[in-house]
Order: sequence, then structure tokens, then C-alpha cells
Amino acid sequence: MSPDPLQEHNFVSLMGIVLIALVAVTSLTAYAWVCVARRRPALPAALRAGAALCAAGATGVYAWGAVQLLRFDITVHAEACRQAVGASRASRVDGYEATYFPLRFGCHVAGDGTYTAGVPGWLNPTALALGLGTVALAIAAATASPDFRAACARGARRARSLFHVPFGAHS
Repeated sequence: MSPDPLQEHNFVSLMGIVLIALVAVTSLTAYAWVCVARRRPALPAALRAGAALCAAGATGVYAWGAVQLLRFDITVHAEACRQAVGASRASRVDGYEATYFPLRFGCHVAGDGTYTAGVPGWLNPTALALGLGTVALAIAAATASPDFRAACARGARRARSLFHVPFGAHS
């Protein structure tokens, strides 16, 4: 629990997240379309497009959560906490806990922990899965690139020449 028992998200920060996410989603989607339109070579371009779309999805999902919290002002905290913790524990809510990563608003119940309210439960796992998909597809796109394979071959030849290992020799 933070020192401030009534901690909540900053409105300006949430608006900044939403506006930056809007620009990022638009840019990433446009980049994906460019990758697909060029198709040189086909597989790396498709993987880059997939990575861009996953990144756009993760950003969009996170921004959706920020929008949910923008409409979640102090007047609705009590009702949201009552729904999250149940009527029997609602009177024991002694503070709020706001985090940006993962995006959540928590209602702290004395002696019973923190319950999430205001952010859909699927939001953070979906953003994480799309983020991991972005990383996986970006790595796959980099390794599928002919430039990457050529650089690996050059590096292997250079390493063999440095250590004077004849091609195909094993120790």
C-alpha cells in the first residue's frame, strides 16, 4: 500500500497515454500496410507487418484501459469498489491503489488485500500477449532477412579465420 491511501491515476498522464497511443497505433498500422505492399522479400516483410500489427494491438488495448480509467473519477470509486469487493467488505475499503504497469485501479480492503476495479480483467494479459507476439515476430523477421543470414555467414567465416579452424573441422 502506498503512503497516500487515496492514490489514483493522474488525468493528464492518462490523456497523454491515450493521445500517444492513438498516434502509435495509426503509425504502426500504416507501417504494416507498407510492409505488405512492398513484399521484398515476402517472408520478412510479412513478419515485420505482423510485428507492427501486434504492437498496434498491444498499444490499442492499453489505451482502451486508459480510456476506461479516464471516465473513472472520484465519484465512481466507491461504487466500483463495492462491486469489486462485494457488499460485505465494502465498508472495510480503506484506500485506493493506482498503477500504470500493469494498468489497474485497486480497492484496498483492510486485512484482505487489494481488489481490481475499473479495468477489465482481460486487458493486461492481452496487452502482454500482444507485446510478446511483437517481440517474437520482430526477432523472426530479423532472422528471416537475407541480410541477417549473410551477416551470420560473414561472422562465421571471420570467426573461423581468427581461430584458424578449417571449414567443417570439429574438435
